[in-house]
Amino acid sequence: MGPASPEPGRDFLVRICGILSHGDAVLFEENRKPGGEVAYNLPGGHLEFGETLALCLSREFYEETGLNVEADKLMYVHEYVWDNRGVRTHELGFYFLVDLSSEFPTPDADGRIPHRESHVGMRLLRLTELRRHRVVPSFLGDLLPEDARTSFAHPPRHLVTREG
Repeated sequence: MGPASPEPGRDFLVRICGILSHGDAVLFEENRKPGGEVAYNLPGGHLEFGETLALCLSREFYEETGLNVEADKLMYVHEYVWDNRGVRTHELGFYFLVDLSSEFPTPDADGRIPHRESHVGMRLLRLTELRRHRVVPSFLGDLLPEDARTSFAHPPRHLVTREG
């Protein structure tokens, strides 16, 4: 749960996500909606009060995947403003490269790996195929493949997306 907005019908969230590369792919959280639509987000979650960004990232990653990671380099700061089920939401997203401190699990033929939460799956998506999937936020579909080609050499980027 993020910091509350003093205005009714508005919300403010702080989200921390991890970029875990494995070969020519990145690990994504696969979310299926009741109508069958699939969207992919990077593993992560919302900052809890008093928690550091790095601790939040490690905690959320472990809760979702069972993998132990540490935050490495901050790659993106994303301000995302959108309507979330009738609530105008402003999310600050921090996207870090992560270091994996254990062996990567063997994926199945579709790139899926074991996960710990029943409402999502974990799947490796090839960087060259990101645009074929619904990746949220959408900037990741464009920037991740480009940045991976340069070994994520650029300084952190500040991005803003406003929907609706």
